[in-house]
Amino acid sequence: MLALKASSCNGRSNGGIAGMLDNRLPENKELTNAHISANLKKMILAGDFYQEEHPCIFIYEITQGTHVQTGVWAVTDLDDFENGHIKTHEATVDSNSVGLINYRNEVGLEGGPLLMTYRPSRAISSILNQLKRAEANSVYYANKVFHRIWTVYDLKTIRQLSLYFAELQHVYLADGHHRLMAAVKYRNIARETLAEQANFNFISSFYLSSDQLRIKESYRVIIPAEEICVDQVFRALKKIFSVTRSQRNEPVRPQQEREFGLFMEGKWYRMVYKLHDRTGLPDACLLQQKVFEPLFKIENTETDPQVTSVGGAGALTEIQHMLAENPVAIAFTLAVINADQLMEIAQRGIKLPPKSTWVEPKIPFGLLLRKL
Repeated sequence: MLALKASSCNGRSNGGIAGMLDNRLPENKELTNAHISANLKKMILAGDFYQEEHPCIFIYEITQGTHVQTGVWAVTDLDDFENGHIKTHEATVDSNSVGLINYRNEVGLEGGPLLMTYRPSRAISSILNQLKRAEANSVYYANKVFHRIWTVYDLKTIRQLSLYFAELQHVYLADGHHRLMAAVKYRNIARETLAEQANFNFISSFYLSSDQLRIKESYRVIIPAEEICVDQVFRALKKIFSVTRSQRNEPVRPQQEREFGLFMEGKWYRMVYKLHDRTGLPDACLLQQKVFEPLFKIENTETDPQVTSVGGAGALTEIQHMLAENPVAIAFTLAVINADQLMEIAQRGIKLPPKSTWVEPKIPFGLLLRKL
Protein backbone atom coordinates (compact mmCIF):
# COMPACT_ATOMS: atom_id res chain seq x y z
CA MET A 1 0.00 0.00 0.00
CA LEU A 2 1.02 3.60 -0.65
CA ALA A 3 -0.12 5.84 2.21
CA LEU A 4 -0.76 9.56 1.79
CA LYS A 5 1.70 11.64 3.81
CA ALA A 6 -0.04 14.36 5.81
CA SER A 7 0.45 16.64 8.76
CA SER A 8 -1.79 15.96 11.72
CA CYS A 9 -4.98 17.69 10.61
CA ASN A 10 -4.56 18.69 7.01
CA GLY A 11 -5.23 16.50 4.01
CA ARG A 12 -5.66 16.90 0.28
CA SER A 13 -8.50 14.45 0.16
CA ASN A 14 -11.87 14.36 -1.56
CA GLY A 15 -10.56 14.56 -5.10
CA GLY A 16 -7.37 16.52 -4.44
CA ILE A 17 -5.12 13.53 -5.07
CA ALA A 18 -7.09 12.59 -8.19
CA GLY A 19 -6.54 16.13 -9.45
CA MET A 20 -2.81 15.88 -8.82
CA LEU A 21 -2.64 12.64 -10.77
CA ASP A 22 -4.39 14.36 -13.67
CA ASN A 23 -2.44 17.64 -13.58
CA ARG A 24 0.36 19.06 -15.68
CA LEU A 25 -1.34 17.86 -18.84
CA PRO A 26 0.02 19.65 -21.91
CA GLU A 27 -2.45 21.77 -23.85
CA ASN A 28 -4.42 20.02 -26.58
CA LYS A 29 -3.39 16.62 -25.19
CA GLU A 30 -5.88 13.98 -24.16
CA LEU A 31 -5.42 12.56 -20.66
CA THR A 32 -4.02 9.04 -20.89
CA ASN A 33 -3.29 6.27 -18.41
CA ALA A 34 0.41 6.76 -19.18
CA HIS A 35 0.13 10.40 -18.07
CA ILE A 36 -1.54 9.37 -14.79
CA SER A 37 1.14 6.74 -14.17
CA ALA A 38 3.94 9.24 -14.77
CA ASN A 39 2.38 11.73 -12.35
CA LEU A 40 2.08 9.03 -9.69
CA LYS A 41 5.81 8.32 -9.95
CA LYS A 42 6.54 12.04 -9.58
CA MET A 43 4.32 12.26 -6.50
CA ILE A 44 6.09 9.29 -4.88
CA LEU A 45 9.51 10.85 -5.59
CA ALA A 46 8.24 14.16 -4.17
CA GLY A 47 7.26 12.44 -0.94
CA ASP A 48 3.49 12.85 -1.29
CA PHE A 49 3.15 9.12 -0.55
CA TYR A 50 5.22 6.61 1.35
CA GLN A 51 5.37 2.88 0.79
CA GLU A 52 4.34 0.56 3.62
CA GLU A 53 7.19 -1.93 3.78
CA HIS A 54 5.69 -4.43 6.21
CA PRO A 55 2.47 -6.49 6.12
CA CYS A 56 -0.34 -4.50 7.67
CA ILE A 57 -4.00 -3.62 7.62
CA PHE A 58 -5.66 -0.31 8.43
CA ILE A 59 -8.46 0.81 10.70
CA TYR A 60 -10.22 3.70 8.98
CA GLU A 61 -12.72 6.03 10.63
CA ILE A 62 -14.88 8.79 9.14
CA THR A 63 -16.41 11.38 11.45
CA GLN A 64 -19.01 13.79 10.10
CA GLY A 65 -20.65 15.81 12.84
CA THR A 66 -21.86 13.28 15.41
CA HIS A 67 -21.91 10.36 12.96
CA VAL A 68 -18.93 7.99 13.13
CA GLN A 69 -18.16 5.06 10.82
CA THR A 70 -15.27 2.73 11.66
CA GLY A 71 -14.10 -0.28 9.70
CA VAL A 72 -11.21 -2.37 8.41
CA TRP A 73 -9.30 -1.43 5.25
CA ALA A 74 -7.47 -4.42 3.81
CA VAL A 75 -7.34 -6.45 0.60
CA THR A 76 -9.86 -9.05 -0.52
CA ASP A 77 -9.03 -12.26 -2.33
CA LEU A 78 -11.02 -12.29 -5.58
CA ASP A 79 -11.54 -16.02 -5.08
CA ASP A 80 -13.99 -15.06 -2.33
CA PHE A 81 -16.24 -13.60 -5.02
CA GLU A 82 -15.76 -16.49 -7.41
CA ASN A 83 -16.62 -18.92 -4.58
CA GLY A 84 -19.84 -17.08 -3.68
CA HIS A 85 -18.67 -15.67 -0.35
CA ILE A 86 -19.20 -12.08 -1.56
CA LYS A 87 -22.79 -11.25 -2.48
CA THR A 88 -23.68 -8.38 -4.84
CA HIS A 89 -26.93 -6.50 -5.34
CA GLU A 90 -26.54 -4.40 -8.52
CA ALA A 91 -26.24 -5.35 -12.16
CA THR A 92 -23.19 -4.20 -14.11
CA VAL A 93 -22.65 -3.15 -17.71
CA ASP A 94 -19.85 -4.90 -19.61
CA SER A 95 -18.92 -1.77 -21.55
CA ASN A 96 -18.20 0.08 -18.29
CA SER A 97 -15.66 -2.55 -17.28
CA VAL A 98 -13.45 -2.04 -20.35
CA GLY A 99 -12.01 1.30 -19.22
CA LEU A 100 -11.48 -0.01 -15.69
CA ILE A 101 -9.66 -3.09 -17.01
CA ASN A 102 -7.40 -0.90 -19.16
CA TYR A 103 -6.73 1.34 -16.16
CA ARG A 104 -5.67 -1.64 -14.04
CA ASN A 105 -3.42 -2.86 -16.84
CA GLU A 106 -1.78 0.44 -17.80
CA VAL A 107 -1.73 2.35 -14.50
CA GLY A 108 -1.90 -0.55 -12.07
CA LEU A 109 -3.45 1.55 -9.34
CA GLU A 110 -6.35 1.27 -6.93
CA GLY A 111 -7.14 4.74 -5.62
CA GLY A 112 -10.12 3.78 -3.51
CA PRO A 113 -11.48 0.62 -1.93
CA LEU A 114 -14.58 -1.42 -2.56
CA LEU A 115 -17.15 -0.86 0.19
CA MET A 116 -18.04 -4.17 1.82
CA THR A 117 -20.54 -4.72 4.61
CA TYR A 118 -21.37 -7.54 6.97
CA ARG A 119 -23.85 -8.29 9.71
CA PRO A 120 -22.69 -6.79 13.04
CA SER A 121 -20.06 -8.81 14.90
CA ARG A 122 -19.28 -8.11 18.56
CA ALA A 123 -15.91 -9.82 18.21
CA ILE A 124 -14.81 -7.60 15.32
CA SER A 125 -16.17 -4.44 16.98
CA SER A 126 -14.29 -5.27 20.20
CA ILE A 127 -10.95 -5.50 18.40
CA LEU A 128 -11.58 -2.26 16.50
CA ASN A 129 -12.43 -0.42 19.72
CA GLN A 130 -9.24 -1.69 21.34
CA LEU A 131 -7.09 -0.61 18.41
CA LYS A 132 -8.66 2.85 18.38
CA ARG A 133 -7.41 3.53 21.90
CA ALA A 134 -4.03 4.32 20.40
CA GLU A 135 -3.37 7.62 18.66
CA ALA A 136 -4.24 7.54 14.95
CA ASN A 137 -1.25 7.35 12.62
CA SER A 138 -2.82 9.79 10.16
CA VAL A 139 -5.56 12.39 10.47
CA TYR A 140 -7.04 14.37 7.58
CA TYR A 141 -9.75 17.01 7.59
CA ALA A 142 -11.62 18.06 4.47
CA ASN A 143 -15.14 19.33 3.76
CA LYS A 144 -16.07 19.22 7.47
CA VAL A 145 -15.18 15.53 7.69
CA PHE A 146 -12.41 13.96 9.77
CA HIS A 147 -10.59 10.92 8.34
CA ARG A 148 -8.46 8.90 10.78
CA ILE A 149 -6.24 5.93 9.95
CA TRP A 150 -4.61 3.49 12.36
CA THR A 151 -1.96 1.20 10.85
CA VAL A 152 -1.96 -2.32 12.31
CA TYR A 153 1.30 -4.27 12.01
CA ASP A 154 0.75 -6.82 14.78
CA LEU A 155 0.39 -10.16 12.97
CA LYS A 156 -1.45 -11.78 15.88
CA THR A 157 -4.13 -9.09 15.75
CA ILE A 158 -4.35 -9.34 11.97
CA ARG A 159 -4.75 -13.11 12.14
CA GLN A 160 -7.45 -12.81 14.81
CA LEU A 161 -9.42 -10.32 12.75
CA SER A 162 -9.02 -12.53 9.69
CA LEU A 163 -10.42 -15.49 11.63
CA TYR A 164 -13.45 -13.50 12.76
CA PHE A 165 -14.16 -12.39 9.20
CA ALA A 166 -13.71 -15.96 7.97
CA GLU A 167 -16.45 -17.01 10.39
CA LEU A 168 -18.95 -14.73 8.63
CA GLN A 169 -21.16 -16.72 6.29
CA HIS A 170 -21.17 -13.96 3.70
CA VAL A 171 -20.06 -10.40 3.17
CA TYR A 172 -21.94 -8.01 0.91
CA LEU A 173 -20.65 -5.56 -1.67
CA ALA A 174 -22.25 -2.22 -0.87
CA ASP A 175 -20.47 -0.06 -3.46
CA GLY A 176 -18.03 -0.72 -6.31
CA HIS A 177 -19.74 -3.33 -8.46
CA HIS A 178 -18.06 -2.33 -11.73
CA ARG A 179 -14.63 -2.14 -10.09
CA LEU A 180 -15.05 -5.64 -8.69
CA MET A 181 -16.14 -7.04 -12.06
CA ALA A 182 -13.20 -5.33 -13.78
CA ALA A 183 -10.76 -6.73 -11.23
CA VAL A 184 -12.08 -10.26 -11.70
CA LYS A 185 -11.89 -10.00 -15.50
CA TYR A 186 -8.41 -8.51 -15.41
CA ARG A 187 -7.25 -11.23 -13.02
CA ASN A 188 -8.52 -13.86 -15.44
CA ILE A 189 -6.68 -12.17 -18.32
CA ALA A 190 -3.49 -11.91 -16.25
CA ARG A 191 -3.63 -15.61 -15.45
CA GLU A 192 -3.30 -16.39 -19.13
CA THR A 193 -0.77 -13.76 -20.13
CA LEU A 194 1.47 -12.93 -17.15
CA ALA A 195 3.86 -15.16 -15.23
CA GLU A 196 3.72 -13.11 -12.01
CA GLN A 197 0.16 -12.35 -10.97
CA ALA A 198 -0.05 -12.49 -7.18
CA ASN A 199 -1.18 -8.87 -6.76
CA PHE A 200 -3.91 -9.28 -9.36
CA ASN A 201 -5.69 -11.80 -7.13
CA PHE A 202 -6.63 -9.12 -4.61
CA ILE A 203 -8.50 -5.82 -4.45
CA SER A 204 -8.45 -2.99 -1.94
CA SER A 205 -11.56 -3.15 0.28
CA PHE A 206 -13.10 -1.33 3.24
CA TYR A 207 -15.21 -3.50 5.53
CA LEU A 208 -17.92 -1.69 7.49
CA SER A 209 -20.55 -3.23 9.74
CA SER A 210 -24.05 -2.95 8.26
CA ASP A 211 -25.35 -1.01 11.27
CA GLN A 212 -22.97 1.80 10.30
CA LEU A 213 -23.89 2.04 6.62
CA ARG A 214 -25.78 5.13 5.50
CA ILE A 215 -28.06 4.62 2.50
CA LYS A 216 -29.50 7.74 0.93
CA GLU A 217 -32.03 8.57 -1.78
CA SER A 218 -31.43 7.42 -5.34
CA TYR A 219 -33.88 8.83 -7.88
CA ARG A 220 -34.32 8.77 -11.67
CA VAL A 221 -34.85 11.64 -14.10
CA ILE A 222 -35.92 10.86 -17.66
CA ILE A 223 -35.55 13.37 -20.47
CA PRO A 224 -37.41 11.62 -23.33
CA ALA A 225 -35.58 11.38 -26.62
CA GLU A 226 -38.88 11.77 -28.45
CA GLU A 227 -42.13 13.52 -27.69
CA ILE A 228 -44.43 11.39 -25.54
CA CYS A 229 -48.18 11.37 -25.16
CA VAL A 230 -48.74 12.33 -21.52
CA ASP A 231 -52.35 11.11 -21.49
CA GLN A 232 -51.24 7.73 -22.78
CA VAL A 233 -48.56 7.45 -20.09
CA PHE A 234 -51.08 8.30 -17.38
CA ARG A 235 -53.58 5.75 -18.66
CA ALA A 236 -50.91 3.06 -18.59
CA LEU A 237 -49.75 4.02 -15.12
CA LYS A 238 -53.25 4.06 -13.66
CA LYS A 239 -53.76 0.45 -14.69
CA ILE A 240 -51.17 -0.69 -12.16
CA PHE A 241 -50.80 2.25 -9.76
CA SER A 242 -53.12 4.35 -7.67
CA VAL A 243 -52.13 7.85 -8.81
CA THR A 244 -53.05 10.96 -6.77
CA ARG A 245 -51.95 14.59 -6.91
CA SER A 246 -49.51 15.74 -4.24
CA GLN A 247 -51.00 18.24 -1.81
CA ARG A 248 -49.78 21.77 -2.58
CA ASN A 249 -47.72 20.17 -5.36
CA GLU A 250 -44.97 19.31 -2.90
CA PRO A 251 -42.22 16.89 -4.00
CA VAL A 252 -43.00 13.31 -3.04
CA ARG A 253 -40.46 11.49 -0.89
CA PRO A 254 -41.78 7.92 -0.53
CA GLN A 255 -41.43 6.35 2.90
CA GLN A 256 -42.50 2.77 2.24
CA GLU A 257 -42.21 -0.02 -0.30
CA ARG A 258 -44.40 0.11 -3.43
CA GLU A 259 -44.81 3.87 -3.06
CA PHE A 260 -43.33 6.18 -5.70
CA GLY A 261 -43.20 9.85 -6.53
CA LEU A 262 -43.84 11.04 -10.09
CA PHE A 263 -43.19 14.48 -11.56
CA MET A 264 -44.57 15.21 -15.00
CA GLU A 265 -45.67 18.42 -16.73
CA GLY A 266 -45.06 20.57 -13.69
CA LYS A 267 -47.03 18.45 -11.22
CA TRP A 268 -46.07 15.98 -8.49
CA TYR A 269 -48.04 12.76 -8.00
CA ARG A 270 -47.96 9.95 -5.48
CA MET A 271 -48.15 6.46 -6.99
CA VAL A 272 -48.91 3.27 -5.05
CA TYR A 273 -48.62 -0.11 -6.77
CA LYS A 274 -52.05 -1.72 -6.57
CA LEU A 275 -51.67 -5.12 -8.24
CA HIS A 276 -51.28 -8.31 -6.26
CA ASP A 277 -47.56 -8.90 -6.06
CA ARG A 278 -46.12 -12.37 -5.56
CA THR A 279 -42.62 -11.67 -6.86
CA GLY A 280 -41.39 -9.56 -3.98
CA LEU A 281 -39.21 -7.61 -6.39
CA PRO A 282 -37.49 -4.51 -4.99
CA ASP A 283 -39.03 -1.20 -6.01
CA ALA A 284 -36.18 -0.34 -8.41
CA CYS A 285 -36.76 -3.60 -10.31
CA LEU A 286 -40.52 -3.12 -10.36
CA LEU A 287 -40.16 0.41 -11.72
CA GLN A 288 -37.80 -0.85 -14.41
CA GLN A 289 -40.05 -3.74 -15.48
CA LYS A 290 -43.45 -2.04 -15.21
CA VAL A 291 -42.65 1.53 -16.24
CA PHE A 292 -39.27 2.21 -17.83
CA GLU A 293 -39.19 -0.67 -20.29
CA PRO A 294 -42.82 -0.74 -21.52
CA LEU A 295 -43.53 3.01 -21.46
CA PHE A 296 -40.18 4.59 -22.31
CA LYS A 297 -38.34 1.71 -24.04
CA ILE A 298 -35.50 2.01 -21.53
CA GLU A 299 -33.81 -1.35 -21.17
CA ASN A 300 -30.77 -0.24 -19.19
CA THR A 301 -30.75 2.80 -16.93
CA GLU A 302 -26.94 2.87 -16.92
CA THR A 303 -26.42 3.19 -20.67
CA ASP A 304 -29.60 4.86 -21.92
CA PRO A 305 -28.91 8.59 -22.44
CA GLN A 306 -32.50 9.45 -21.55
CA VAL A 307 -31.92 8.52 -17.90
CA THR A 308 -29.96 10.29 -15.19
CA SER A 309 -29.56 8.73 -11.75
CA VAL A 310 -29.37 11.25 -8.92
CA GLY A 311 -28.40 10.16 -5.42
CA GLY A 312 -27.30 11.37 -2.03
CA ALA A 313 -28.63 13.73 0.60
CA GLY A 314 -29.11 16.52 -1.95
CA ALA A 315 -30.82 14.35 -4.56
CA LEU A 316 -34.22 16.02 -4.35
CA THR A 317 -32.77 19.52 -4.67
CA GLU A 318 -30.68 18.42 -7.64
CA ILE A 319 -33.58 16.88 -9.53
CA GLN A 320 -35.69 19.97 -8.91
CA HIS A 321 -33.00 22.02 -10.68
CA MET A 322 -32.99 19.52 -13.54
CA LEU A 323 -36.76 19.64 -13.82
CA ALA A 324 -36.74 23.45 -13.86
CA GLU A 325 -34.21 23.46 -16.71
CA ASN A 326 -35.95 20.74 -18.74
CA PRO A 327 -39.72 21.25 -19.06
CA VAL A 328 -40.20 17.82 -20.66
CA ALA A 329 -38.25 15.98 -17.93
CA ILE A 330 -39.99 13.30 -15.86
CA ALA A 331 -38.83 12.30 -12.39
CA PHE A 332 -39.42 9.19 -10.30
CA THR A 333 -38.63 9.02 -6.59
CA LEU A 334 -38.41 5.83 -4.55
CA ALA A 335 -38.27 4.88 -0.88
CA VAL A 336 -34.78 4.38 0.50
CA ILE A 337 -33.86 0.79 1.29
CA ASN A 338 -32.03 -0.02 4.50
CA ALA A 339 -28.91 -2.14 5.02
CA ASP A 340 -30.89 -5.25 5.98
CA GLN A 341 -32.94 -4.98 2.79
CA LEU A 342 -29.77 -4.50 0.74
CA MET A 343 -28.26 -7.68 2.18
CA GLU A 344 -31.50 -9.62 1.70
CA ILE A 345 -31.64 -8.55 -1.97
CA ALA A 346 -28.06 -9.74 -2.44
CA GLN A 347 -28.73 -12.97 -0.56
CA ARG A 348 -31.66 -13.75 -2.87
CA GLY A 349 -29.49 -13.21 -5.92
CA ILE A 350 -31.60 -10.29 -7.17
CA LYS A 351 -29.75 -7.68 -9.21
CA LEU A 352 -31.03 -4.13 -9.02
CA PRO A 353 -30.62 -1.91 -12.09
CA PRO A 354 -27.27 -0.04 -12.02
CA LYS A 355 -27.13 3.07 -9.81
CA SER A 356 -30.19 2.01 -7.80
CA THR A 357 -28.54 2.69 -4.45
CA TRP A 358 -26.50 5.49 -2.94
CA VAL A 359 -24.43 4.05 -0.11
CA GLU A 360 -22.11 5.97 2.20
CA PRO A 361 -19.35 6.46 3.12
CA LYS A 362 -17.95 7.74 -0.16
CA ILE A 363 -14.25 7.40 0.58
CA PRO A 364 -12.01 10.13 -0.90
CA PHE A 365 -9.68 9.03 -3.65
CA GLY A 366 -6.05 8.65 -2.63
CA LEU A 367 -6.06 8.20 1.16
CA LEU A 368 -4.45 4.83 0.51
CA LEU A 369 -3.26 3.72 -2.91
CA ARG A 370 -2.60 0.12 -3.85
CA LYS A 371 -0.15 -0.65 -6.63
CA LEU A 372 -0.79 -3.89 -8.49
